[in-house]
Amino acid sequence: MSGACAAAAVLAGCGSKTPTCADAETVSLVKQIYQQQFDKQHKDMSEERQKRVQFTVKDTAVNLENITTDASNPDTGKAMCSAQLTTVLPEDAVKAEPQMEQYMRAIYERQGAVLEGTKLRGNVEYTAQRTEDTGVLQVALSGFMPFMGYFHDIAMDRYDRMLRAQAAAKKSVEAQMSAAPSASMAEMEAETEGAPSEPAPSAAPPQQPQATINEQIQAAQPVPGQTAAVPTLCSADETPVFACSTGKKRASLCMASSGSQLSYRLAPLDAAPEMVYPANAATASTAFKQGTHTGSTAQALPYVSFDKGNYRYVVYGRTTTEQGILVEQSGKRIADLHCQGERLSELGMSKMQSLSLNQDTRPLQLP
Repeated sequence: MSGACAAAAVLAGCGSKTPTCADAETVSLVKQIYQQQFDKQHKDMSEERQKRVQFTVKDTAVNLENITTDASNPDTGKAMCSAQLTTVLPEDAVKAEPQMEQYMRAIYERQGAVLEGTKLRGNVEYTAQRTEDTGVLQVALSGFMPFMGYFHDIAMDRYDRMLRAQAAAKKSVEAQMSAAPSASMAEMEAETEGAPSEPAPSAAPPQQPQATINEQIQAAQPVPGQTAAVPTLCSADETPVFACSTGKKRASLCMASSGSQLSYRLAPLDAAPEMVYPANAATASTAFKQGTHTGSTAQALPYVSFDKGNYRYVVYGRTTTEQGILVEQSGKRIADLHCQGERLSELGMSKMQSLSLNQDTRPLQLP
């Protein structure tokens, strides 16, 4: 920062009262001069640097304390004063690493700026007097640069630490997400372990009365309006377009309120999501695909898919058809989890068309 250490400003206004160091008018002008000099020093910096400093400026206010009158000339009415500029910093602003903290103290403490806990103090000197002809109050301030420099360095260090913490958190999340598929796959495979990939033939069930069969069919049909009560992993401002439980897991496909993003989430029952895709916000058209599968039953099953490494995840079906979650690895089916109980699907509905998803032409490896 610039080495300029003195500045003066004039506050318009007439009066006959001899100014003192602690006058409200004098103190106000001292703080105005400091703010003007602070703005002047920082406006020449890059926009990025200004943004980093302003991140802490908005959380602080500068005051004038420990005001002392060093001398006063009764003939000219000039008061010579000393005081301390002070500001209270946020807790996280004073958590610099030991090496950085020692570096800043070594530079600024010998110049009269001291950090005590969260309070930064800096010694300054100023004079106050009225002009003989107009009675306008004049104040000249000096010695504020160590305080200003210390504040600047603390603010820069605070912002840098925040960026490093954000980068570390993002890296940790990405590491967890990259590990999630293998963990989820192990549990999915355990869920389907022992089940043949193709349905095994079974003995014909005993004949039931037609009335009983009709009752079972009616019980299996979803009740209109009941889908709103289906538990999902979507937030309050998202719209669920697919949701169901597979017995051990709960899966949801959620549409953002903007209507341009989708998010797939998988979680154990009554637990936080263990898998979220995509990890960062992305338009649905770049992260997902859609298609329609016609199986042996001749039913058209709409589906939405995404690829994560060599895994392909697919949610398929409507509430009125079979519905489930398919997982493939390198083109081979490793899990096909059927939805149980309460379920919801609006795949293939008009609201999905607004996402303009690309077509997934690969067939589904369904039994």
